[in-house]
Amino acid sequence: MLHRVPALWEFHKVHHSTVEMDWLSNWRFHWIEIVVYQTVLYLPATLLGFSPAATFGCAVISTTLGHFAHANLRWHVGPLRYFINSPEMHVWHHVHPECGPQNRNFGISLSLWDWIFRTAYLPDRDPERLGTT
Repeated sequence: MLHRVPALWEFHKVHHSTVEMDWLSNWRFHWIEIVVYQTVLYLPATLLGFSPAATFGCAVISTTLGHFAHANLRWHVGPLRYFINSPEMHVWHHVHPECGPQNRNFGISLSLWDWIFRTAYLPDRDPERLGTT
């Protein structure tokens, strides 16, 4: 949604402006994204009766996996690549439009959805360039 809706992309492209991937890239975002994420992720959990502790635990795990995915590491996670998002895969989500396919590897924590919906992209090389136009 953040990539396909022009108004939301205007906010989300701040996150994609990074030209060197590191774990701090996970914290580069426009404040409006917090409003969107909090509403989409945590409001339904609250309305469905999830406990604050469970919601907090989910947030901690998600943030940790997000830092890992944005880390400047080229770790191969083997068969886990089909389940968790890894730096080797997520870096392709941030590839510059002139250097690779766009709209790939959307998973924040889990890559499972990208493999299921055929948006996964994981070549045997690093992208030449990151960022936006």
